[in-house]
Amino acid sequence: MAPPSDRSPAGPAHAMTVSAEHRGRDVVLTATGELDIATLPKLRRLIRLALVDRPRLLVLDLSELRFISSSGLGLLAGTHREAAPAELRVVAGDAVRRVMAFTDLLDFLNVYPSMAEALKDTG
Repeated sequence: MAPPSDRSPAGPAHAMTVSAEHRGRDVVLTATGELDIATLPKLRRLIRLALVDRPRLLVLDLSELRFISSSGLGLLAGTHREAAPAELRVVAGDAVRRVMAFTDLLDFLNVYPSMAEALKDTG
C-alpha cells in the first residue's frame, strides 16, 4: 500500500510532492511541482505501489505541476499500459496539457480538466 506522502530530498529546482488517497477501490495520486528525470522515480514508485492493490481506477492528478519533461510524458505512456485492467485517468492543468498537445498522449489517455470531472461516474 502506498504511503500517504513522499517528499523529494532534491533541491527546489527539482521539487515535487506526491500524495496518495485511497477511495474505496480507487486510488488518487496527486503530484505538485516539477516532474522531470530527478523526480520521476518517486512518482513511478508510488504508481507501482498503488497498482499492487489492483485498483478499479487510478487517477493521476497533475493539475498542480508547473513542468513536465519528456521523461514524465514517457511515464504517463508507460503507466497507461501498466495500469490495465485499472482505468487510468489524468487530471492536467494548462501547462501539462500544452506539452501533451505536442504528443499523441491526448489521443489515447483519458485527460480531464478537473478532479471533479475525472471522478464523475465512478460511483
